[in-house]
Amino acid sequence: MGKSQFRIKTLLTVPSYTAVLLGGFSLYGVADEFVFPFLILSFFLGISVDLKGYPKLPRLFLNLLGIIGSIFFLSFVSLENLINPVANALLFLTGIKLMEEKKARDYYQITLLAFLSSAVSTAVNPSLLYFFIFTLEVLLGVLILILISFYKSLGDKTIEREFVKHLILISLGFTFSTFILSWFFFVILPRANQPLFNLFSQRKAELISGISEEVELGKVGEIQLDRTVVLRVFGVDFKEKPYWRVSVLDTFTGKKWVKKVKIKEKEPLYPKGKKYTIILEPTYENYLPLLDFPVKIEKVEGINEKPLRFKGGFYEFQKPITKPLRITAYYTDKQPEDTPLPIYTQLPPNIPKSVKLLARKLQKGTKDNKEKIKRVKEFFKNNGFKYTLKLKRTSGDPLEDFLFKTKRGNCEYFASATAVLLRLMGVPARLVSGFYGAMKNDYGNYYIVLNAMAHVWVEAYDGKRWIRVDTTPPYVPEGVREVSKVALFYDAIITFWYNNVVNFNTQKQRKVFTNTLKALKAISKKLKENPTILLFPIIPLGFLFLIKKTRKTPENLYERLLKKLKKYGIEAKLPEEVLEKAKGEEIYPYVKFIVRAYQRWKYSKVKDKEELKEAYKVLKKI
Repeated sequence: MGKSQFRIKTLLTVPSYTAVLLGGFSLYGVADEFVFPFLILSFFLGISVDLKGYPKLPRLFLNLLGIIGSIFFLSFVSLENLINPVANALLFLTGIKLMEEKKARDYYQITLLAFLSSAVSTAVNPSLLYFFIFTLEVLLGVLILILISFYKSLGDKTIEREFVKHLILISLGFTFSTFILSWFFFVILPRANQPLFNLFSQRKAELISGISEEVELGKVGEIQLDRTVVLRVFGVDFKEKPYWRVSVLDTFTGKKWVKKVKIKEKEPLYPKGKKYTIILEPTYENYLPLLDFPVKIEKVEGINEKPLRFKGGFYEFQKPITKPLRITAYYTDKQPEDTPLPIYTQLPPNIPKSVKLLARKLQKGTKDNKEKIKRVKEFFKNNGFKYTLKLKRTSGDPLEDFLFKTKRGNCEYFASATAVLLRLMGVPARLVSGFYGAMKNDYGNYYIVLNAMAHVWVEAYDGKRWIRVDTTPPYVPEGVREVSKVALFYDAIITFWYNNVVNFNTQKQRKVFTNTLKALKAISKKLKENPTILLFPIIPLGFLFLIKKTRKTPENLYERLLKKLKKYGIEAKLPEEVLEKAKGEEIYPYVKFIVRAYQRWKYSKVKDKEELKEAYKVLKKI
C-alpha cells in the first residue's frame, strides 16, 4: 500500500478515537476523576486491539461489565445529582466499547457516546470552548458515518488520498451547511409557546386564573388549592416573602369588593428601583402581576402591546394574555404616595351596627391615622382570629359573623374587615389583590409563583404614604406544601424551553436577521471606503493558490501537459484520449512518458519520485 492510500478501517479509527478524546476532555470536571484512568487505559487497549488484535476480551464479558457498571453509576442519579452519574456512565460505557473488537455497529455506538458526552458538557458549561468541541464532534460524526457506510459496503479496502480529501470536504460542507441552515430556520420559523410534552396537559382557560376584577367571599379560598404556575421570577433574591400587585379594588358593596375607578398614570422616566424579569404564563385575563411596589416596565416580549398603568400602581393589558410573556420591570421597597381619592373612604349604608360600634371603640383616643392603623392590626392579632379555607355558611351578615362569631376566615375576610374598619374610622383604605410568596426552584435558580399563593391585603393612608396592612395570620397554602421535587424539575425543563426555544416572539429572530444584514452592509461600506482591505484575505489565499499550483505534484504535471498540448491543437482530458490524439506528433514520446508517469504515480502502488522529477524535465521539451 502506497503512502497516498489508506485502509478504510484505519481512517474510521482515527476520527472515532479523536471523538472519544474530545468527549472525555469535555466531561473533565463534570465526571468523577476516578473514571478517567479507566477511560485512558481503555483507550490504549482499544488501539492495541485494533492494530495488533490483542488483548482479545470476550464480548459477552465486556457487555455484562458494561451493564453492571451502568447500573452502578446510574443508581446515584437523583434530582439533586443528575449530571454527574450520567457523565460517569457515559465515560465508562465508552471505555467498554473501545476494548471490544469493533464492527460497524460498534463505531456507531462509540460515536453516539462521544457525541452525548460533549452534549452533556455543553449543557453544564455553555461556553464558547465547549461549543467549539461540540461543533468538532458534529464534524467528526458526519465523517465517521460516511466512513462506516464505506466500511459496511466495501470492507477494509484501500482508498486514495484524493478521495479522503473529498470525504473531509464533504463533511466540512455538511457541517457548515447545517449551522447555516440552523441560523436560517432560527430566523424564519416560529416556535411553539409550550414544550411539545406539555401541549396536551394544558388546563382550560377558565381554570388558569384565580384573580379577577372583584374579590368575592370564598373565591380566593378555592384558588389556593390550585398549584398551577402563574409566573417565574429571575434576577432577584428574596429575604422575605414578596407581595405581587395585581389590582386595586376601591368599592365595597357589602359582600364583595369591586373596581369602579380606573385613572391612568404615567411611569417615571428615570426609575429608581431594582430590576427583575418574569415569565408570565397565559392567564386569559388582562392583569399583570408585578413585585410590590411597581415602578416601571422596561420591556415586554411576546406581545406587541405595552400594558397601561393605573392609579394605585397596577398594570393591565388591553387584551387577555393567551400566551407566555417575558416582562422586565423595576420595583421599589418604598410604599406609594399617591393622593387618596374620595372613594377610598366610602361605604354602603347597610354596614351592621355592631361593626360601626367596634370601629368607634378602636378609634377612641387615637390622634392620627397611624394610631388607628395600629389599633386595627392589634385587634386582629390579640382576639383569637385564625386562618381557614373551610368556611361555613352564615345566617347573617358574613362580615359581622366573621368579626364577632366565627373569627375564622381566609385572607378575603381579613382584608375586607380591615378595610371596612379603617374606612369607618376615617382612614382612606383600599384592597389590593395579588399574590403573596415565591418558591425557589434550585434546579434553575429562579422563583415560582403559584395560583395557590393568591392573596388579598389592605393599603391604608397614614397621612403621607400608603401603608401595607396585612392582618391575615401567617399560613402556608396547601398547594405550596404539595409541590414535589419532581414537579420542580419538570418546571425547570419548561423554563429551559421558554428561555432557549420559545423566545416569546420573533423579535430575537428578526434581531439576528437584521444584525446579519447590518454586518454585511457595514462590511460593504468599509470595502467601498477602503478597497485595499480585500488584499488582507486575498494575498494569503493567492499565496496558498500559487504554492499549490507550483508544487511538483502529479496532478500539476498533468494539468500543465494539457495546457501545452493546446498549442498543438490537442484538446483532451483523459490520459488514453491524450495519447490517442498525440500519435504521429513529434512530441508523442514525451507525452507518452509524462502520461505513463502520471498514471503510475496516481494508480500504482509504486511511487517513484525520481521518475516524477524526470517527467517535469521532459515537460520543458514540449
